[in-house]
Amino acid sequence: MTRREVIAAMAGAGMVSGMAPDPSVAVSAGAATDRDPASAASRAVAQALAGLGGAPVRGLIFYEYFPRHPRESEIGRIVHELARGAPSIGVRAIPHCSEGTLWEDSVGVLAIGGDAVEVRADWQPLEDDRLAMGRRLGRNLMAGGKPPVLAVVLSEPNLSFAPEHVSVEEFLRGMHETLGDRAMVFGGNGYPDADERCWQFLSGEAAKSHAAAMSVSGPLRFIGANANEFEPVGEKLVVTRSSGKWIQELNGRPAASEYRRMKGLPPDAPLTYDSTDPLAVDLGDGNFYLRMILFEKKAQPGEAERKRAQYMEEAEKQPIGAIRVIAAIPEGTQLRAMRYLKSDEAILRSAQAAMDRLWSQVGDGERPLVILTSSCCARRSRLRSLNPQGDEVRQGLRRVAPLREVPVFGLDAFGELGPIGRTWLGRSYQYQQHTLVAGLLVASRDAHRA
Repeated sequence: MTRREVIAAMAGAGMVSGMAPDPSVAVSAGAATDRDPASAASRAVAQALAGLGGAPVRGLIFYEYFPRHPRESEIGRIVHELARGAPSIGVRAIPHCSEGTLWEDSVGVLAIGGDAVEVRADWQPLEDDRLAMGRRLGRNLMAGGKPPVLAVVLSEPNLSFAPEHVSVEEFLRGMHETLGDRAMVFGGNGYPDADERCWQFLSGEAAKSHAAAMSVSGPLRFIGANANEFEPVGEKLVVTRSSGKWIQELNGRPAASEYRRMKGLPPDAPLTYDSTDPLAVDLGDGNFYLRMILFEKKAQPGEAERKRAQYMEEAEKQPIGAIRVIAAIPEGTQLRAMRYLKSDEAILRSAQAAMDRLWSQVGDGERPLVILTSSCCARRSRLRSLNPQGDEVRQGLRRVAPLREVPVFGLDAFGELGPIGRTWLGRSYQYQQHTLVAGLLVASRDAHRA
């Protein structure tokens, strides 16, 4: 273990700058890379547990990425055997750790501990009735009838990339109805197979097509931020007509043509959802959160459109120029067209800005425990295409000196769950895309008295 890894682990346990270990609240992260999943998992868990400084372990969260290894599904059992009886959740995803973004054959682990901390874990199979599913999961995460500070939710792209009648927004609404306003829902979708599925883990078990979650309660506070490398262009786009997940009109005109007009694009320009043409929900005061344009209803669909059978079938009921998004955006919502800033520094600066916002909200006497990240996989791909050595964690998050020794634990996500900086549809968190969603978990000034 390098000196920096040791310091980062100690920071999570409150052992930096001469501080004694705090047995009431402790968080620590560990990570390891090894072709043998059992070896990597064992080393990462051991590092995370060592950083608790003797505080009792309450729960483990882990990200693993062994996409070609036949024993990948066994990693959850290995982690749980080392968890000292505490619950554990995980998902297949590329991990973020204090040293940067890991790649294949890696495991990242977060250990949560302390006498004053309570953890609950559960999972639910993905079902079409996302509202009922979210309610059940939320109820099972409640600790003694009290809402948690944080609920980490890990799933797969099928949680959100679903048919028109199935909505990730309904899942979040169900979670919010049971957990209330105090709890922050944070996490994301893991790295999928070709069928958009991946492994989720709960206390030694492995399954696909689930949402695994862990709630954390105690003398804690969650501080959130989000960031992206896009900027708004043109005037506001008001949703004047919509139907389910389809936006039919913007500013009283066909949605696709009005979007192109606002961006100055030619009429036949493709709307490329994977990089350059997101929509932003305008939350006011310069706050936005992003949604991809997934499909456009065209008068004469090309080969690319015809291959997407689900959207083609849905589009039969839509007018020409309607655009499909991941979840319904109500009529009257103000949107913005967004311009991609094709710059690796723009991506890294946005990560640094998110960290600045987190640090600015730390109160007197509060102790930062861990930086949590859920960053869009397309964001990482764009960074690497511009700078093959680019690393959002190492070169972006770690630029903010006051947080430099706080451990990092996160994932490359295929859809991010987390804070939006404002409240929209009654919640301070949403399903986001093309975004770095970040959080700082801090122990309150009275944590040692709990």
